[in-house]
Amino acid sequence: MRETLLLLGARRLQVPAIHVARKMGIRVVAIDPSPDAPGLALADCGYVYDLADKKQCLDIAERERVNGVMTLAADFPTPMAAFIAQQLKLPGISPRTALLSTNKRHMRAALSDANVPCPISISARSLDEAIHAMKSIGGPVIFKPAVSQGGRGITRLEPEESLNSIKSAYEHASNATRGDGILVEEFVDGPEYSVEALTWDGLTTVVAVTEKLTSGYPHYVEIGHSQPPTCSTYDVEQLSRTASSGVAALGIDWSASHSEIRLTCMGPRVMEIGARLGGGYINTHLVPLSTNVDIVGAAIEIALGRKPKIEISLKNKAAAIRFLVAKPGIIQSISGIEDVKNLTSFNDIDIFVNPGDRVLPLSDADGRLGYVICTGENSKSAIEAAETAKSLISIKTV
Repeated sequence: MRETLLLLGARRLQVPAIHVARKMGIRVVAIDPSPDAPGLALADCGYVYDLADKKQCLDIAERERVNGVMTLAADFPTPMAAFIAQQLKLPGISPRTALLSTNKRHMRAALSDANVPCPISISARSLDEAIHAMKSIGGPVIFKPAVSQGGRGITRLEPEESLNSIKSAYEHASNATRGDGILVEEFVDGPEYSVEALTWDGLTTVVAVTEKLTSGYPHYVEIGHSQPPTCSTYDVEQLSRTASSGVAALGIDWSASHSEIRLTCMGPRVMEIGARLGGGYINTHLVPLSTNVDIVGAAIEIALGRKPKIEISLKNKAAAIRFLVAKPGIIQSISGIEDVKNLTSFNDIDIFVNPGDRVLPLSDADGRLGYVICTGENSKSAIEAAETAKSLISIKTV
């Protein structure tokens, strides 16, 4: 009989896991709360249920006789995946590790206890507590939700911000959290990277380091990624070591991981670590292009209890993605797609919106309207190509 993989989540970013698993000859069962999730129709069997409903999700896992459970690039299903793995004695992280990797308050405590460098962080459950935390930290701070994903609810504040600005940032973070209040964190300056890794039976292998481009102050939305990074070999080693230490501190022993790190003048500082593959098309698209590693397939192997085969090719091309954005308003027209496809460096393009759709301000990943991916012989040429491709796309709003 074919092995069966339970995939928690079936939306756009999860779809590549279904395609890869089926190419591997694996039967896929998917659960998502939205009946419109595209992966439900692509899976061998799809169910519409709340991913927080332990009884229903466990019943499905038992009924379908699954051999492994995972989520591709989302934090919310991670605790459910750990719960099912524990109940059915399947490979995977523990429920405690799932908590540490999805609740940033607990994450900060675990990283600090293990002496993994990260920003000063203070939990706040009221506006008064947030203001007190700002005064305690002293310098610029970040307000962020304790339990969320996709860069939602993040705002940078200066010490001299008005009460209205502080209140707005507090509400922005509070509205984005699924519980446990918000965090007020020291703002650490420096370029941002992510480390894409796989851990099998406690042994962590760093597959790639991603250089990130953000929208900057005040929300720092990720608007681009590239591999390999343009920083020095020494910096890559620092980032890799720090990520591996963080993975161990959270107890991630049987899972993919995605560590977001800023490289400050004092060295790396961990922003957060997820016990799953990173989103933003980093692992589904960029990693295979830049390393020749099918990291999605490797994560599936780990979920099924098999040691993945990881052979990183240093001769592969560099790859870069740039996300498309536009001024807030109603989309009037979209043009330039064919021009992008004619570029020799072109790899992929996707537009998430259509004329008539409303564009909201870019405050989190939901404000990204599509992407272009280009390759090059090195990082510089891949980034330049992606920037050129992005410039050719015109999304006009009124």
